[in-house]
Order: sequence, then C-alpha cells, then structure tokens
Amino acid sequence: MSFLRRVFDGTYRRARRAEGRGAYREAAELYAEAGADAEAGAAWLFFAARQQDVEARVAAYRDALRWFPEGGERAREIAGHIGMARLEEAQRRGVHTADDRRLLIDAAEQLETAGRHAYAATAYELLGNREEATRCLEIAGEIERLEALLEAAARETAARDRRRSAVRDYEVAMVVGQRREAMAALARAVTGAQQRDAGASGDATADAEVRDLVRRLEARRTAAGRCTLRVGAVTVGVLGTLPVTLGREGDVRVRGTSVSRAHCRVLRDARGCVLEDLESRNGTLVRGVPLGAPLVLAEATEVGLGDDVLVRVEPGTEGLAVRVLSGLDAGSVTLVGAGPLPLPGVAGSVTFEGGFVVLRAAAGATLTLAGQRCVAPVDLLVGDELELDGVRLEVVA
Repeated sequence: MSFLRRVFDGTYRRARRAEGRGAYREAAELYAEAGADAEAGAAWLFFAARQQDVEARVAAYRDALRWFPEGGERAREIAGHIGMARLEEAQRRGVHTADDRRLLIDAAEQLETAGRHAYAATAYELLGNREEATRCLEIAGEIERLEALLEAAARETAARDRRRSAVRDYEVAMVVGQRREAMAALARAVTGAQQRDAGASGDATADAEVRDLVRRLEARRTAAGRCTLRVGAVTVGVLGTLPVTLGREGDVRVRGTSVSRAHCRVLRDARGCVLEDLESRNGTLVRGVPLGAPLVLAEATEVGLGDDVLVRVEPGTEGLAVRVLSGLDAGSVTLVGAGPLPLPGVAGSVTFEGGFVVLRAAAGATLTLAGQRCVAPVDLLVGDELELDGVRLEVVA
C-alpha cells in the first residue's frame, strides 16, 4: 500500500487509531478492508498474543496466517506459535481423549513446520510416539535427550518382555491348576509396572489387562478356610479348622424343625474328638440319650439333633467328616480339618495350603481340569470343573 494512500485513506487511519488504543481485532479488520495485508496480519498476531483461552489464541493465529505468504518465514513463525499453544495446553491438562491426541498431533506437525523440532519431540513423547520423537531429536541435535529417550525405550521394552513372560507363566499355571504359581506370575507383572520409571510412558492398556487378570483371579478365590464341592451328586463342604458348630446357622448347616441355630459342636483336644451340646432347645442325642456332658468320640457315631435330624460324625487322624443322614440337608457331607481329608466316593483328598483348598489325586488316579490332565495337585477356584477317575467334581463356592 503506497504512502499517499495510507495518508488519505480514512479506513487505514481508523485502523491505526484502533491499533493505538489496543483494539487489535478491530484494527485487523480495518487494515484488511483498507487492503493493508501485512498490517492486518500483524494486528491479528498482537490480538492472538493477548488471548488467554487456547482455542481463541489458535483461531487468531490462523486468521493471521491468511495475510502472509504460505511457506514464508512469518507463516512458519505462526505455525510455531500454534504448536506451542497446543503443546503447553497438553502439558498442563494431559492427553486423555482422542480429541486431545488429534490436537497434539497437529501441534507436533506445526512445530516441525516452524523448525522447532525439539518441541515437536516433546509433543511426540506425550503421545507415546518414541519413533517420531527420536527422529525430531536427531534433527534438533538434542543428543542428551535422545540418549535418555533411547534408554527409556530400552527399559520399557525390557519391562514389556517381562510382563509378557509373566502373563505366559500365568496362563500355563492356570491351565494345569497351579493357581499359587499363577498369582505369583501376575504379582511379578504388576510389580514390574509399578517399578517402571515415572518418566516412561509404558503400556497402560497392557498394565490394565494384567490388573484385570488379578481381579478376576481374586474374585474366584474360595472363602477363607472353606469351600463347597459337588462330587458326583453329593454336596461336600470343606472347613479348615476345628472346633466346628452344627446347627441351622452353624459352620455345618443342618436344618430341621427341632434344630437350634447353634445346636452342638465338635472340637479336638488331648482326649481326641469331643462332642458337646450348646444348650440346644431339643437336645443332642447319642444312641437316643440326651448329651449331658462333653463326649469323646472314639469312632464314627450317629448323633441326633432334636428328634428329626440325624448326623454321623466320623473322626479321622487329620480331621473328621460330618454326614447328614436325615433332615432337609440329608446326603450332604462336610469335611473338617487342615487335612489331608479324603473325599467321599473318589480317589482323592483335599488340604488347605497357602490360602487355597488343594485337591490331590490318589496314586494311580487320573485328574483332569477342564479336560487338561493335571499331574500335580490343583489349587481350586470357584467354577472349576474337574474329573477324577471318571467322577465329575465342581467347585461351587
């Protein structure tokens, strides 16, 4: 725009006055109306620099771009401003959504256009794109940052390999019933994720999958010190410790109209297996005689709980079995003790080890878990379906 036109053009003079009082957007629009492209672009830059909101600042920078030659020095400078605005916002707020990633990718590209490759590398690091970050640092000559990035990548690769190895160990252990080994493998994977350097981006999805496996495994654990199995057609409860209470709400659930909530209990002391009444409403009977004092059970003994429920208590060297002979729960069996406790009707036994109920097949017996033959004892989980010498077993609780 010529000097004389500037002097006599009223629009141009109004633009100068607007610029003088700091109304840069108004000035930019008036300069554009007067045909003063360079001045319009410069006014937009002044306006952009004063915007607190990132989106408003970027929009103003893009308006400024229209007034400078594409690919020119000023255009590259503005691209750098746009990229830095986006990068600073991402550093402040984090990168959480697809839109956040899209805007940060645009920032990295703008910074590369401006020749600000070190900052572009920072954007790519926030995106977790180490390959592009490495390329930009090489261009920028940022040797120390490049070496640190490569070292972090090597650590992340090693951590990823350890995690994959641990998950493979978990999968194999789960198939053959070695659930304590499976838990230990997942613990290694989780520990590796926790120990990863704070500056490394890691694989958040894979770490979340490992933690989900931990949650799912824990959700299938049986209750502490107890388990319920279905062995063929028989329901078998397993309890880890004595004493054990029998009754409608006892450790061994025995229901009947004459049975108290806590009817009687069985304990073990220096004398052996001892039965005692718990002041039940209808009494505990042995051979039809109400129990007045604790009774040592030297052998399998039928015990009446009131007049409509009969159980048989069978002492053993490692625990005892309680079989319900009549009443609402007739046919159920409860094994009590640390074990090994022989399972009724199959060639196997259970013990409590490391927080698990462990199933062992007898010598020569064949045990499978979900069709997979198991040569070692199986740490049971709720939902397991097994077969022991042709007899079907299921862990129901």
